[in-house]
Amino acid sequence: MSERGTSCCRTEEDRISFLPDDLLCEILSHVPTKTGIMTSVLSTRWRTIWLSIPLLDLHTDDFPNFTALASFTSWFLDGSSCLHKLKLAFGSVRTIQDISNELLKLSFNFGKNIQDISNEPSYLMTKWINSAVTRKVQHLDITFLYPWIVEMMPLSIYTCETIVSLKLCNVSLADSENVSLPCLKIMHLVGNVYTSNAFLEKLISSCPVLEELTVVRNRDTEYDLRVLRVCSKSLKSLVVDLDGRKCWYRDFRVVVIDAPGLNNLRLRDNQFTSYVISNLSSSAKVDIDVSFAKRSSVPDMTTSSSKRSVMRSFFTMLSSVRDMTISQTTLEGICLYLKHEPVPQFPYLIRLHAVLYSSDLRTLPNILQICPNLKSLVLDGGTTCFLIIISSSMFKIIPGVR
Repeated sequence: MSERGTSCCRTEEDRISFLPDDLLCEILSHVPTKTGIMTSVLSTRWRTIWLSIPLLDLHTDDFPNFTALASFTSWFLDGSSCLHKLKLAFGSVRTIQDISNELLKLSFNFGKNIQDISNEPSYLMTKWINSAVTRKVQHLDITFLYPWIVEMMPLSIYTCETIVSLKLCNVSLADSENVSLPCLKIMHLVGNVYTSNAFLEKLISSCPVLEELTVVRNRDTEYDLRVLRVCSKSLKSLVVDLDGRKCWYRDFRVVVIDAPGLNNLRLRDNQFTSYVISNLSSSAKVDIDVSFAKRSSVPDMTTSSSKRSVMRSFFTMLSSVRDMTISQTTLEGICLYLKHEPVPQFPYLIRLHAVLYSSDLRTLPNILQICPNLKSLVLDGGTTCFLIIISSSMFKIIPGVR
């Protein structure tokens, strides 16, 4: 290698070696713990830097078995006096089988029956989360592929005074009289099981500075979310995603939203849900993917005036918005509604993004009729997309805009 090439390599190595600790820690705080550990072989300068990061971000696939995961996690938390983020993901079928096999081995090694040992994952998870709360955790992210691994999340998460972001997926949440999350700004609740609808409402309302909320009910969630109430003066972004089994279409679901500060509202719902939306700001951006079409277990809306009433109320509550995105499914519901009575107008709507395929272009005049002041219309047909600019003196179509 030439002297010049050797000099370049030395220079680049020096750049890494002389980075300040604060910068190295900032870099490693944005990667999983496994990646942070791998950087320890770069040079002696990096060898122990990852231990200074107040972050534990692990996935079960990072370890050969559950025992290795448990040992490392306990060792890390025991040696850490401060922890800003705890992220644990249990997502591998292989690891779930490992847990079962290891519990069986433990039952023979310690002379205990399987029932005595089966609570070990729950015990460890409770211990880890309690440890994180004690260390003033700010970001807590727990994801399970299978909800049955841990019976209930520890009650300490309900009274953590430092937590800013809480993301829970496929967990069971126990009821608690004391719920207070004074610093929580972001909460994602995906596929969880709650003791009651009332407790979910209590959990949301106990976050006085909450700004971002996502509530997802997955298709296979063993919990029938019949009533969801979201009342928050601080909330800026709300996502409600209700994906239900067909056998649960028999009854109405009710979603009550009272959040006057909302900037973004996204509703995805393949059930026939009744919405009560109060105090929605005209500046809020709304993304609607709600099904009103006929389903095998839902009476046809063409013969049900009560369902048309639900639709009329739904569109009336959204009539003040200026920016809206609607799915093809929602458009189908609008067209079905128009066969019986006019849809409430959207007099303030300026921008509309609609998923509309070429076979459904016949519905376009109906859309324009209920949006008299529309200025910008984006028609998204999957492979093709058009931006239509509308004004009193111009009608211009620009293809290929997304």
